[in-house]
Amino acid sequence: MKNLILSIQKYILGVFGIILLSCVPILFTQGSLFNFKLFFKEFISVCTALITPSEWHLNYKSFNLSLTTIETIPFSLSSYFEGPYLYSMTILVLALLFSLFVSFLFAVMTASSKGNFKKLMSRVSELLTAIPDITYIYIFQIAVVQVYLITGYRFLSFYSLGGEKVYAAPILCLAVVPTILFFKLFVVLFADEMEQPYVDLAKSKGLSKMQILIKHCTSNVLKSIFHQSKSIVWLTLSSLLIIEYLFGIQGILYYLRNDFSPQGITFILISIFTPFYIFYQIGERMVNKGETERNVLFEKMHVPLFDKEQWKSIFLMKSIKSFKVKLNPFNNFIFKIPLFILLSLLAISFGYFFFYDDHIEQINFVYNEAGKIVSRAPHPPSSSMIFGTDPYGYSIFQQLLVGINYTILVTLIIATIRVVIGYIFGVIYVFFLNRKGRKIINSIADGMHFLPLTLLVFILLVPVLTTSTGAWETTLGERLFIQIMIMSLIVLPVTTSLIGNEMNDALKKEYVQSSVVMGGSLIWIIIKHLNPQLWNKLILYWTQHVVQVLQMFVHLGILSLFVGGARSYPDSPGRLVPEIYELSGMISISREVFTTKQYWMIIPPILVFMLLIYCFNKLAEGIATKDSKKILKKKQKRKSLMVNEKSENLTEKATLPHDFSRVYNRL
Repeated sequence: MKNLILSIQKYILGVFGIILLSCVPILFTQGSLFNFKLFFKEFISVCTALITPSEWHLNYKSFNLSLTTIETIPFSLSSYFEGPYLYSMTILVLALLFSLFVSFLFAVMTASSKGNFKKLMSRVSELLTAIPDITYIYIFQIAVVQVYLITGYRFLSFYSLGGEKVYAAPILCLAVVPTILFFKLFVVLFADEMEQPYVDLAKSKGLSKMQILIKHCTSNVLKSIFHQSKSIVWLTLSSLLIIEYLFGIQGILYYLRNDFSPQGITFILISIFTPFYIFYQIGERMVNKGETERNVLFEKMHVPLFDKEQWKSIFLMKSIKSFKVKLNPFNNFIFKIPLFILLSLLAISFGYFFFYDDHIEQINFVYNEAGKIVSRAPHPPSSSMIFGTDPYGYSIFQQLLVGINYTILVTLIIATIRVVIGYIFGVIYVFFLNRKGRKIINSIADGMHFLPLTLLVFILLVPVLTTSTGAWETTLGERLFIQIMIMSLIVLPVTTSLIGNEMNDALKKEYVQSSVVMGGSLIWIIIKHLNPQLWNKLILYWTQHVVQVLQMFVHLGILSLFVGGARSYPDSPGRLVPEIYELSGMISISREVFTTKQYWMIIPPILVFMLLIYCFNKLAEGIATKDSKKILKKKQKRKSLMVNEKSENLTEKATLPHDFSRVYNRL
C-alpha cells in the first residue's frame, strides 16, 4: 500500500511538471515575451481543464476549400485514443519488441562466438551508431522505389496517403536504432555475466557456452536490460516523431502541431507519459529494484565547507602537477584521430570565415556559350559546383564550410553547460539535500525518460525560433542564448540524478570516509577524492551529450527549427530563410528531396553529421575502454591474491600431520 501511494505521488508530480512545461511556450511568444501573469493564468486554465470532463478534447485545424479559411474543429479524446494515439503506440511498441528480440539473438551469437565474427559485429555496431536515424528511413524508401522501378512490384507501402495506415515500413525503420543500442548493451552485460563464479561451476558440469548464456545468464541480463532500457526508450520516443513526419503518419505529432495550445500539449504529453510510467512502476516492483542512496555519513557529521590549511595545500605546485596529469585523457592514440578530424573541420570552417567572410554564392541560372539557359536551381554537382546547389541556388559546399563551426560550437556549448550545471547540482544533491529532496529529483528524472526529448524541445523552441511576420522581437544573440539554455536545462534533472549517484558511489569508498573522520572539509573531499574518480566519467557523459545534441539538431532540422531561428515570408509560402547557415537547416528539405530525387542536397550534411557523431562516439569509446582496462586490472589483482591465498593454504595443509589433515579436510 505504501508503494502504491508513493507511485501515485510520483505520477502527480510528473503531471504537474508536464503542465508547467506545456505553459512555458507562453513566455516566449511574440507579443507576450516573459509575461508571467499570462503564464500563471494559462497554468490555472490547464489545471481546471484537467478536472473538467467537458474540456477533454483537442482542436483539429481543417482547411475549408469553399471559404478558403482554416476552421478549428474539436476532436474528442476518445477519438484521439482510438485513432492516432493507438496507431502511433502500436508502431512504437512493436518496434521496441522487434528490436529487443533481434538484438538478443545477435548478442547471443556474438557472445558464444570466437574471433572474427565478434570483431566484425563490434565494428558494424560502431559504424551504425554514428548514422542518424533519418538515414535509415531514406535508405529504406529509396530501396522500395528502386525495386518498384526495376520489377514493377511494390513490396511495402512507405507513405501514408488518404488515411491509409502503414505499419511494416515505419516499424522496421524505427527499430534500427534501439536494436543497435540493445545489442551493444546485451554484449556488455553477457561479457560481465560470463566472468561470474557460477559460470565456472556450470562449465565444470559440462554445459556448453550457449546453454550457459541462455539458461543461466539471460535471466540476470534481462533484469539489467529492464533497468537500463529507459534511456533507449527515451531515444526511440524522439525517433517516433521523425518517423511520423517522414512517413506522413497522422499520429501524435500531427495532432500536436494542429493543437499547439497549453491544454492540447498537456493532454498529449500525459497520454505518452502515463503508459510508460505504469509499465516501469510495475516492472520495478516485480524485479525488486533497490534505490541508489548516498552515504548517510554526511547526514550525521558536520563537514566544514573548507579549511584554510587544506585550501592552501590544494594549490601547492605538486598538487597542481598531479592534477594536470589526471586531466589529460587525450594522451592515448585512440583519441588522436577523431580529435584531429574535429579540429581540422573547425580550422577549415574558421579559415573560410576569416578569408571569405562566410560568403555563399548564389547561382539561379547556368548559361551556355550561346547565352541560353542550361540549368536552373537547384543545380546538380559539377566541376564548378562540387556538391551542387539548394533549391534557391546557394552553394551546398559553401553552406557546409560556414555551418560546421556554428553546429560544432553550439553543440559543445550545450553539452558543456549540461555537464557543468549537472555537476554543480550533483554536489547540492549529494551534500545538501535530504532523503526526501533526493527522491523528488529522482522522480522527476525518471519521469523525463517517458517523454520524448525532441518533442519537449520542439514545444519550447517553436515560439522562440519562428516568426510569420518576417520581423523579430528578439535579437539573434538573445534567441541563441534562449535556445542554448532550453536545450541545456531540459535535461537538468537527469544529469543531476546521474552525476549525483556517481558521487554517491565515490563517497562510499573507505578512504573518503576516513578523510571525513580525520577532519577533511567539503572542498578538500570534492577536489582531492571525488574529482579524480569522476573526471573520466564526466568526460564520457560530455561526449554522450554531444552526440545526443547532434542527433537532436537533425530532428529539429527535419521539423524546420533552425539554430538562431528562420523567417517565413507571406509572399513566399513554405520557404524558410535561416538567420545563420548551420548544418541542421540544410536537412529541412529532406522530404521534398526524396519526392524530387535530388539526393545531392541532403547527402553532404548527413555525411558531415555522421562524421561528427562517429568522432565523438570514438572518444567516448576510448574513455570507456580506458575505464574498463582499469577495472580489469583490479579484477586480475584480486584473482591473483585469491590464488596466492589458496596456494598458501595448500602448502600449510601439506605440512600438517596425517591424522590432523583428515580432520582439516572434513572441516
